[in-house]
Amino acid sequence: MSQAAYPGTDEYSMAELMTVEMSRNLAALDGKHGGVGMDSQIPASAIRLAQLTVAPSLTFFCAYTVNPTSDRMPSIGSWSPYGAEDLIAMTDDVVSLGLRGRGWGFGFNGGIQVDKYGNLNMLGIGPIDDLKVRGPGAIGLAWTATFECGFIYMYHHARRSFVEKVDYVSGPGFLDGGQSRWKIIKPFSKGPQLVYTPICTMDFEKPSQRMRLRSVNPGYTVEDVVANTGFDLVIPEKVPTTKPPTLEELTVLRSCVDRDRILRNFKRLTVG
Repeated sequence: MSQAAYPGTDEYSMAELMTVEMSRNLAALDGKHGGVGMDSQIPASAIRLAQLTVAPSLTFFCAYTVNPTSDRMPSIGSWSPYGAEDLIAMTDDVVSLGLRGRGWGFGFNGGIQVDKYGNLNMLGIGPIDDLKVRGPGAIGLAWTATFECGFIYMYHHARRSFVEKVDYVSGPGFLDGGQSRWKIIKPFSKGPQLVYTPICTMDFEKPSQRMRLRSVNPGYTVEDVVANTGFDLVIPEKVPTTKPPTLEELTVLRSCVDRDRILRNFKRLTVG
């Protein structure tokens, strides 16, 4: 039975922790341009927080707005165009940017399934002519082949979501591991770099490209992560705890990005 993810404290929510952790890891991409899609409150807020803290030259689009600056994050959908630097056409600009490659320095994507090599499935679960679960389709996941580097975020950490092999590859990760990705994808696109979930952050071991535990979020243990993952993770000898948000990070997040505390009261992160 799924349970709401809880960091073991009321000082911050798990959504705020994930947002802050994402923002910290964007520091190395300062100056790059990236994007998120609809209903991406956590990664979009992380990019905006990074702009205000560790990566002032970062730029991004959220659905059709470029560099939105509103301090009121939407409960669903895209940020308001008010305060944005520009608006872009989905069919002409966003699709063209994704298709030609080298246009995005980074991108965030999720899925209904992800496997040990970071492949994402948004099509569905089960036989194609008798799906048990129907997803929204590939959407923009094919563009994971044109991002310079990608990030995966999952709102649920459960064995049914983290599977040995996805039913369908909507967005390519490292395919079958090793060098298999670059047999069909140009080498400038490095593949997924980090995976964020309500209970941990993961990366990928080289040269196998298997998913590896990087840190465990407060309130959880390595054993919790293993029990809720449907494949064998690479587990380092020592796994640190994800650093909690600082008072400064929370202050900037709550006053300049999420004044309505959408993330503080975010109920969609679950475990199991």
